[in-house]
Amino acid sequence: MKFFSSLALLVSAVAANPILRTRDTPKDLFHLKTTGADNSAHNDLYVYGYHTGAGFNDAVLTSDVGTASPAFLNGTNVQFSLDTPFPWGLVMRPQNNYGAWEPVEINTGYGNSDFSINGDSLEWSEQQGFGGWLVCDWYHNAPQLFYLWKYLQPTIPSSCSKVQLNVEPVS
Repeated sequence: MKFFSSLALLVSAVAANPILRTRDTPKDLFHLKTTGADNSAHNDLYVYGYHTGAGFNDAVLTSDVGTASPAFLNGTNVQFSLDTPFPWGLVMRPQNNYGAWEPVEINTGYGNSDFSINGDSLEWSEQQGFGGWLVCDWYHNAPQLFYLWKYLQPTIPSSCSKVQLNVEPVS
């Protein structure tokens, strides 16, 4: 009898949960690649998510395109195809500490909107405070992506470089 009640409980629990379907992969995938840095070590690097907690990643960079996280534009949101049933979006952390730059993250959800591709470069809305991209040799043992807050004049440390973030189609 215990077996049947356990089986009935299992069947009802499974039936109550929706079945998650893996999202279809878009056809227009691209990698985000750095260019234009004064420090040549910060050029030709690809964005990927560095796991920092459940559903949270810092946007860091690697020279290995195989490690790069493929992205796509969903309206004005940049999302990443990470082979999960839920979306991963590019998150521009809010400016909240009077700092001249803020970290960029790849987290579950749709992320921030107001991204656009201008020529080959990814940009965020100036109305949101976007002043450009910054790469810094930071604490993940990998260069990390930040965005510049356009309302403050940054003093860029020697371990950082202003960069362009170009869109490179995935072949």
